[in-house]
Amino acid sequence: MKNMSFTSSLKSVLSATASRLPLGKFASRFRDDEDGIAAIEFAIIAPIMIGMYFGLAEIASAISVDRRISHGTNVAGDLATQQPEIMGADIEEILAAAVRVMGVDDVNQVSMDIESFVIPAAGQPPQSQGRIRLNSSAGDLQPFDASVLDDRLLNVNSGVVVTRVRYNYTPLEFRFFDSTVKLQETFLLKPRRSDAVQIHNGPGSVVNCSASSFSTVSCSSSG
Repeated sequence: MKNMSFTSSLKSVLSATASRLPLGKFASRFRDDEDGIAAIEFAIIAPIMIGMYFGLAEIASAISVDRRISHGTNVAGDLATQQPEIMGADIEEILAAAVRVMGVDDVNQVSMDIESFVIPAAGQPPQSQGRIRLNSSAGDLQPFDASVLDDRLLNVNSGVVVTRVRYNYTPLEFRFFDSTVKLQETFLLKPRRSDAVQIHNGPGSVVNCSASSFSTVSCSSSG
């Protein structure tokens, strides 16, 4: 009996509402109701904004590291060109200074290659005056092709020192980039106090070095 009474009452209310509010007006009223629209807009925009924020954080971090790699490469090349000859402890100090300037999280992922070139005589190809390799397994930098150098930079009167650095950068935990990003820089500098810079024993010599921090650089030579 109670259920029948409730049903009858509900029908009466709906009938009275329908008689007072035609269907067109009811739809218009529903359409113009803006309650909760801000929450819907936020739900749509928030994931995009959060994604952009973390993406920009990744990019900013990578740019900062890339600038430090560039600065460290410049420091290594600049120090290497300030003496007519570098060997032994001088090499370790140059590499240590460059690594310290870079200030990267994982020094084992830094590889560096410093090579000095001259042209022995007019018409002859460039000749290496020695090469330094740091953490070669991390970057596997191949010997530099000095034949591509402009004769205004490398000629019979003056050599050039080529410094290259590669760093395997691991992005932040947001992982908007690939698992690793290879950052690489190359600097070509002229000798400061001589026509050329001799590295260790000169032509054909290679100094292989390793570093786990700026304070732990060790080298061994061949040639």
